[in-house]
Amino acid sequence: MNGFAHALTGATSGLAIALLEKEAIKDKPELLLAAPVAGSLFGKLPDIVEPAFKNPNHRQFFHSLAFVGLVGYGLKKVYDWKPEDRTEKAIRLLALCAAVGYLSHLMLDATTPRSLPVFGKL
Repeated sequence: MNGFAHALTGATSGLAIALLEKEAIKDKPELLLAAPVAGSLFGKLPDIVEPAFKNPNHRQFFHSLAFVGLVGYGLKKVYDWKPEDRTEKAIRLLALCAAVGYLSHLMLDATTPRSLPVFGKL
């Protein structure tokens, strides 16, 4: 999968989360722009942490099914968090967008012939 596809999917995922989180957007409408940016940046993060440069088998721990579980656990904790003020609502929204953006990258990579390792190397 290429970087543009990961960035676009991450941005779309971030925007979808923002549209679902109406309470945070109502308090800070500028988050409607920040959410896709967060999703896009985190949608590219796995290939920044583990670049494919001259290594077609670059997918290790941060591209693994184990890491999907860790990010999923963090996503659930953030989702369950009940923020008390506007700033916390913004942080929660951006954290959700970041996690979903990262997971979008791994889900796209999982559909390729090399897929994802179970654990990979650290």
